[in-house]
Amino acid sequence: MPQPLVDYMQSHGWSTMHLAWHTARRWDLLPPASRTFAESQGWHRVDPQEGAPGNGIEFLAMHRMMFQMLHEQAPSSPDFAAWPTPPTEPHDGAAFDAQMLSAIDRLEHHLDAFRSEDELGLYIETAMRPVPGHPDARSPDYTAGVHNYLHNRFQDRTSKIDLGNPAVNLMNRRFWQLHGWVDHLWTAYRKLKGLRDDDPAYQAVLAKAMAEMQPRGGVKAGPPTPPPAELVNVLSAL
Repeated sequence: MPQPLVDYMQSHGWSTMHLAWHTARRWDLLPPASRTFAESQGWHRVDPQEGAPGNGIEFLAMHRMMFQMLHEQAPSSPDFAAWPTPPTEPHDGAAFDAQMLSAIDRLEHHLDAFRSEDELGLYIETAMRPVPGHPDARSPDYTAGVHNYLHNRFQDRTSKIDLGNPAVNLMNRRFWQLHGWVDHLWTAYRKLKGLRDDDPAYQAVLAKAMAEMQPRGGVKAGPPTPPPAELVNVLSAL
C-alpha cells in the first residue's frame, strides 16, 4: 500500500488492532503459549467467537469501518479497487478449489438465499462453527469460508506483508481487493433486502466496530509486536 496510508494505519495502531481482533475471536483455539502472548498484549477472549452467531455481521462491519476511514484519507486512491470477482486461475501450481468456486457463484448470483446479514457474513468469512465443548467444530457446508480460503491461497510466509498473517496483511493491496469484494457483496445484499443505512441496528454494529478500532487498551500505535509463529498458524488455519 502507498506509504502515506501505511503511515496512517501504523500511527492508529491498525496492525495491532487487526491482529488483536482476530486473536480474541479464535481464543478458544489458542495453544497455551499463544494465549500467554495475547494476554501479555492486554488482549482477552471476545464473544462471539469466529463462526458463532453474531460474528458474521461484526466481521462485515469491522472491515467496512476500515474502508471508510481509509477512504477519508485518500478518497480517489486506486489502491482500494475491489476484485470484481476473485481471481480463480491456478496459483503456485494449485487449481482453485471447486467448493470455493461454488461459493463465489452463490455469493455473486444467489444472495437472496441468505436469511440475514449475519448468516451472509459467517458464510463468507469462515467454515468454523464452534459449539460448547467443540471450539473446533466446522460447518457441514463445504462451500463456507471463501474469505479464509482466499487469504490462505495467496499467503506467502516469506513476505513482509504476508496475506495470511493478520499482523501485517493490511499493508498488502490484495487484502483491500479481497475485502472490497466482500464489502460490495454486503452492499448488494442490503440493497436486495431493502435495508436502510439509518436503521439503528446497522448503526449500532458500525459504532461497535469503530470503538474496537480505537488505539486504547491493548491496541498500540506503530507496528505490532511480532506474534509467535504458532499464533500465526492458528489464525491462518482454514
